[in-house]
Amino acid sequence: MKKILIILVSLVFLFLFISSSFAEFRCLWKNKKLIKDVALSEKQINTIKELSIKTEKDMIKVRSEIELKQIDLREVLDADKPDEGKVVGLIKEIMKLKTDAWILKTKQMISIKKTLTPEQMEKFQEFKREHHMRKVSKHKKGDHIRPKHHMKP
Repeated sequence: MKKILIILVSLVFLFLFISSSFAEFRCLWKNKKLIKDVALSEKQINTIKELSIKTEKDMIKVRSEIELKQIDLREVLDADKPDEGKVVGLIKEIMKLKTDAWILKTKQMISIKKTLTPEQMEKFQEFKREHHMRKVSKHKKGDHIRPKHHMKP
């Protein structure tokens, strides 16, 4: 049972990683500062937009499948005597779906990189570093914390 718990915790962290990396590329084509800084052409913007929308739709399908399998897993684990074979099988299915999601995201990143020139890629990487630094700085300052009057009871 301890082994299953470790696997479940690993699944959660993998899912969070996939979700956060997906968000990084999801709306690039809408970011006016990025478009200007990287000097994207109209054709590049359209290509990135198409890739992003297709990947987002595919990710929604995969995430919903993952959630359904997680519900199945909880149901099996809630039994008085969980069937270890079913639990392991469901965990393997969930891990395969998460791998599929990671592959989708990676393919999107590769396709976007192929769309950019080396100079644009360098500018894009710099843009990402700056964006990341601002997020980290904002997080450290506590800007992410809601005022008490906005917290749920």
